[in-house]
Amino acid sequence: METTGHTGGSVPGGRPVTEQRGLIDGLLSLFGSFGRYFEAIGALAGEEAREAGELFLRLAVMLAAAIFFAAFGYVLLLLFSAFLIATLFHVSWIWILLGLTALHFLVAVICALHVKNHWRTPVFPATRSEISRDLDAMRGGGNA
Repeated sequence: METTGHTGGSVPGGRPVTEQRGLIDGLLSLFGSFGRYFEAIGALAGEEAREAGELFLRLAVMLAAAIFFAAFGYVLLLLFSAFLIATLFHVSWIWILLGLTALHFLVAVICALHVKNHWRTPVFPATRSEISRDLDAMRGGGNA
């Protein structure tokens, strides 16, 4: 059916047409359609975000469990190594555990020193200098 020019008909959407539509009515309809479209897109994005959040939560819990069990396995491996070395070399396992503990503390100190030495390293120096030049140019003090 024709959508304009007569009364008593209907448009393909099922709305009855009672009179010829003008420019304002057309624009209002267009903006209404845009609003419904963005509302539908927003609802879809919200649903997708909720599903993604649930997935990432499950993955984070599994990662935490993996880290916990890996750490627990590492401790058990250290204990096994200490008892194996104690059995092979007839040394008390306490001294072997003390040596392993000292080794781990040494590695922790080396890592901490590395972080301390690189803590003040500037991040994104090119971007920082570009922003500084832009700010100077905006203030009128630079040669941009």
